[in-house]
Amino acid sequence: MPQPVLSVLIADDEAAIRNGLLDAIPWNDLHAQVIDTAPDGLYALSCIQRYHPDLVVIDIKMPGIDGLEVIRRAKAEGAECRFLILSGYDDFSLAQKAIRYGANGYFLKPLKIDEFKDELNRQFSELLSQKHVSAAKQNIESLMHTSGIFFLNQLIRSEITGPDETARRYSVLNLNVKNSSLCAIVCTCAASDKAVILPILDRASRLFHELLSGFSFDLWIYQDKQLVLLANLDSSEMFKKLYHAVASVTAILNQPSDEPPARFFAGIGQAVSSLAHASASYQSALLALSYHIYEKDDEVYDSSIICTRQPSFCMETINMEPLLQALETASESAVDAYCRDFIHSLFFVPMPPPDFIRGMCIYMTNHARILFFARHSDLTPAPPVTGEETRFMHSVHDLEHWLVSSLTDFGHQYLTSHTHRDPVIETAKQFIQEHISSNIKARDIALAVNLSETYFTTYFKNKTGQNFRDYVLNARIDYAKQLLSRREMNISEVAYATGYQDYRSFSRAFKNVTGISPSDYESL
Repeated sequence: MPQPVLSVLIADDEAAIRNGLLDAIPWNDLHAQVIDTAPDGLYALSCIQRYHPDLVVIDIKMPGIDGLEVIRRAKAEGAECRFLILSGYDDFSLAQKAIRYGANGYFLKPLKIDEFKDELNRQFSELLSQKHVSAAKQNIESLMHTSGIFFLNQLIRSEITGPDETARRYSVLNLNVKNSSLCAIVCTCAASDKAVILPILDRASRLFHELLSGFSFDLWIYQDKQLVLLANLDSSEMFKKLYHAVASVTAILNQPSDEPPARFFAGIGQAVSSLAHASASYQSALLALSYHIYEKDDEVYDSSIICTRQPSFCMETINMEPLLQALETASESAVDAYCRDFIHSLFFVPMPPPDFIRGMCIYMTNHARILFFARHSDLTPAPPVTGEETRFMHSVHDLEHWLVSSLTDFGHQYLTSHTHRDPVIETAKQFIQEHISSNIKARDIALAVNLSETYFTTYFKNKTGQNFRDYVLNARIDYAKQLLSRREMNISEVAYATGYQDYRSFSRAFKNVTGISPSDYESL
């Protein structure tokens, strides 16, 4: 392992002394480097402040402020460098004063180079030893920190079984949180891009360290999406203080700014008796956090909000006929109204479990597909919908949009199957596919089929059940899905390939149609 290079500053008002020391001392052999020379005290002090050298060789008498004053001021400002004083005065009181101010050696001019080299060698040996010890200590601390985070990750994932094993592992780690009563806090923000999420979570971490000075806690960023905090609670008053701190952090982070908007949320889990039960607190914090889809004014949700009433809902009692008819005519407004009423019917309490709402929307999509394809046996049945993308949705509105979109997709399939022999429609569809990366205009297609633009767009709507703009939009997004699934292009390249001139407009259009961002879709 290469030796660390020590930094040296030489300060003397005589150029001959400065240059002589540069030439006479084999600095490289001593694993040292002279970073600067100073002709006066003020410049020497500024160099110490700027470079933080390991060693300063300084003349006791210099213009401006003398060497002793430089040492005094530097030490008062917290400088950790060592000082070797050069002096033309054989004055014992000066030497005493120098030592009192923090000097590590006192040498009379003219210098005896060999003696000075011996002292430099001794000072450098001690400095190098200190640096090695410090580096080893930092390595150990870093390893302990990493091991601690790994341990806490295992705890919240329930990968450590039993209080005895938890206590044994805890005893060898240097954690701040105590193995006593505690609760978990989980924070995240309504974004999917790590480039947006991580700076927000980093800032939240710094704020928590400022506001929780009276707490025993550990916090870390989990899976690049969550800030997880485990804090000890010795009393109900501590919980109130903790809640206030969490609310303060969310309020600060949700203030309007020039940064990309990403609403910040926090969920506070139930109190548990020890680290062995940290997973239970973490899971309840996650569940509490999921209630943010209801878009209330609050950004902090504690476990008391969790609905404990078991949902009782029977799909067989739902009249599916209006939905099936709306799908056959590809009436998006009718589908939208039906879905809105359906979601509203799920609210058996003011705020049912969000996972219940998500699950029922996925079930409705698949149930409607089964009935629709049973009614229209000429259609090719589609595979069941998994609804993985709903995990990234941050509001009931987004979920409703996803439900409408996933239902109308196979309604359009039905209409398409009944219009595939129409030469005008077939020509239009072929034109759209061939020019998917271009600026497609209705008048260009109308010209190709010898119709006026107005008549063509009306004809297209009557035959397909979709207006021309919506059909082109869906065709672009369908093609984008194919390209994203192949993972051969980045998102910007996919945007250009599907006719968009910039990433933002593409991302906005993609989310409007699918309910999720392109990056979220790509990660599925």
